[in-house]
Amino acid sequence: MTSTGFYSSLINVDRAIELATSFIRELDIGVEKINVWSGLNRIIAEDIYAERDQPCCLKSYVDGYAVKASDIQGASFSNPVRLFVKGLLKPGESPSKYVLKNGEAVEVYTGSPLPIGSDTVVMYEDVVRDGDYIDVFKTLSVYSNVAQIGEDYRKGDLLVSRRTVLKPQHLAIIASSGLFEISVYEKIRIGLICTGSEVLDKPVNHIDYGVYNSTCILVKNMVEQLGFTEIKYYGTIPDETSIIDKTLSKALSENHVLITCGGAGFSENDVLSRIVDRKGFYVFRGVALRPGKPTSLAILNNKPVFLLSGFPVAAWCGLEAIVIPVIHKLMGVEPAFKPCFKTILKRNVPNVIGYRSYVRVKIYRVKDELYSEPYGLRGSGVLSSLVKTNGFIIIPEDCEGYSEGSIVDTYLY
Repeated sequence: MTSTGFYSSLINVDRAIELATSFIRELDIGVEKINVWSGLNRIIAEDIYAERDQPCCLKSYVDGYAVKASDIQGASFSNPVRLFVKGLLKPGESPSKYVLKNGEAVEVYTGSPLPIGSDTVVMYEDVVRDGDYIDVFKTLSVYSNVAQIGEDYRKGDLLVSRRTVLKPQHLAIIASSGLFEISVYEKIRIGLICTGSEVLDKPVNHIDYGVYNSTCILVKNMVEQLGFTEIKYYGTIPDETSIIDKTLSKALSENHVLITCGGAGFSENDVLSRIVDRKGFYVFRGVALRPGKPTSLAILNNKPVFLLSGFPVAAWCGLEAIVIPVIHKLMGVEPAFKPCFKTILKRNVPNVIGYRSYVRVKIYRVKDELYSEPYGLRGSGVLSSLVKTNGFIIIPEDCEGYSEGSIVDTYLY
């Protein structure tokens, strides 16, 4: 199918994502065992259930003395209760080291198990030590300053669901259950190619009118920071059909997904488009997205090829709006939640009806109010619009823009 035969007009972002996921569904990715220490941002391939109660015994939240709550009822500065100290119970030792009787106490540290027979911990500051005895000056109820059995989770509880992208808190709770080897999905392999005879990957003495390859640096790192991706860069390829064709074939054979930068436009000089027309088809060509209109998806050798603009800001927008959400869906996980908050817009921002616009803004606080200042230059090649800002707003397709003073949803990079 040719590029002109599939879609003759631009589609919106939501339709682009819908088409992408319908054509390239969830990938069949292998599973590997890794140490939990290496699990950050990997995708767990199994449900993780608790193998024991946590904590598995009563534990102290504070430094002090384990006692029976019934022994210290009525204790006060004017009426202290004297208890015999049997010894010290450290974290990691067995609760059965001591068995408390009435009138006794055991010294404990934060994290120490409580000796058998105790149910409360009195903090150091609420007692006075006198040799083998303490005088308690405070009345406490049962389980004061104590972590109860199963307070965190119970044996058999689901701790982490399959296909969760593992964050530090997930890894911590897995480790707390005593599991240090986990099954995760292998990283999705993504190839990255830059096209354009004018693009330079290395410094030269005299650049003339060429450009250094900033776009692929941006794309590579945005994709790599997802954590469950393995990206391979195939270099900058000159605008020669045979070389691009050969590089595409190699990259497609080695990866699940391919991303190209440059050659995504509608020019007759775009070699990539001619290769797609000859050897595959476009799922969509171009999106009603500003910047990022050239963002496209093709199928070659039954594999997805995302075509991004060679301009860095347009490539960023195509990644942010379409490619990264689709990569998440291909791995069977929901796109990462991006925190959103309200800011007051500092000046007017226009939009073209029918387009979804990503406007870079500088977010700052004045007293108790958050403001967003749109960057002055909105061109798709203006890298400073990403560097000198710290977030963006999204203007939907049905909106002509926002006026100064509007309260707008704002996202951090």
